[in-house]
Amino acid sequence: MGSLHNANCSCGYKSFVSVGGNRATFMTESNFPFYCEEDGLVTVNFRDEPFKCPHCKSTDVKQYGLAPISLPPAGEHPWPTLQAWDFKAYREGNLCPQCKKMTLVFGGSEILFD
Repeated sequence: MGSLHNANCSCGYKSFVSVGGNRATFMTESNFPFYCEEDGLVTVNFRDEPFKCPHCKSTDVKQYGLAPISLPPAGEHPWPTLQAWDFKAYREGNLCPQCKKMTLVFGGSEILFD
């Protein structure tokens, strides 16, 4: 199952990200948010390696949920907000592509699709 999530920052940045895939194509097309230096927050098909930006085709992309673009989760029981198989990202502490601070927040699922 796939889902769409909002991503926003206190600087005014707003976007949506797609996570996972649908039941017909999830083995060849499944998405997760990554950061591209040129294009910012992008949704990358993690079933297609090497990972690359869907816009500029750069392979220099970094997965949200991992350092250096995401901070370790705070709290005793950190549940990922975004998850597709082993790809996980947490609600707070993510690099905003607009202001370049670790203030990007991923929201819960807005839309689920299958």
